[in-house]
Amino acid sequence: MKVTFPPGSSTPPHTHAGALVAVNVLSGSVLNKMNDDPMTIESAGNSFYEAPGCRHRISDNASETEEVTIIATFILIKDIMDNIVNKEGAAGLVVIDEEHREAVKEQMEKLY
Repeated sequence: MKVTFPPGSSTPPHTHAGALVAVNVLSGSVLNKMNDDPMTIESAGNSFYEAPGCRHRISDNASETEEVTIIATFILIKDIMDNIVNKEGAAGLVVIDEEHREAVKEQMEKLY
């Protein structure tokens, strides 16, 4: 899945429905913090992975002026993947932490 983050953007803390996720940074730099590990900066050409059940606490574009583009490859049992995608679309693979879900919902309602 190709994902582009606008300048200064971020995603709320989340998991990936039990999937292992391999990420390649194509352009820009990402502030990255998983579980209680130290935050890292992953730049174009770098890659990282999220183990199943990993809580991705920080996933921010490190720049206020440039986009970040990544390729995220999800590895999950086919039947589970199909069930999630058929019910919720690809967005179902990003499970936002409960305490942030309402705030995200409010922001989405403002956009649409």
